[in-house]
Amino acid sequence: MKILKKLLLAAAAFLLLLVIVSQLLPSTYHAERSLVIAAKPEAIHPWINNLKKWPEWSAWTTAKDPTLVYAYAGPEEGVGAISKWDAKNMGEGSMKLTASDPAKGVKFDLSFDHGKYLSTGTLAFEAVEGGTKVTWGMDGNVSRNPVDRYFSLLMDKMIGPDFEEGLGNLKQKVEAK
Repeated sequence: MKILKKLLLAAAAFLLLLVIVSQLLPSTYHAERSLVIAAKPEAIHPWINNLKKWPEWSAWTTAKDPTLVYAYAGPEEGVGAISKWDAKNMGEGSMKLTASDPAKGVKFDLSFDHGKYLSTGTLAFEAVEGGTKVTWGMDGNVSRNPVDRYFSLLMDKMIGPDFEEGLGNLKQKVEAK
């Protein structure tokens, strides 16, 4: 009985330590990937300014989750355009374009799980030798929930590969024109 009590106390102490450490972890996250596309920004912009075109190049498609369904609202493209999705594996979310400039790229707000998780994102253009450097970035805040705090440490590793895949697909689409 003494051993069981000691094990339970040790487990409780370990859990308490994990919770305390979680509160020292960052409350924000950032993920970013870049790729050079052999084209001018004006050739890339139509692919990211119209949210109905995103399923043609982004990593989040029905190939990864056949239950994925998109819906659109607002203007066809540009500021105010909205994309909403729902899928068994990818969950529920929405994206709204908040800025759009053919020479600079787009900015957008993201909402996941009915507004429980909010992020901002960009697809930014930078002129470089050989074309345009496209940088896809996302920033967000996490709650004080210990699980969310540990989750923030993994965001770049979790979504970075999807950004890389999407940028590679975008490069193929743009350069094929």
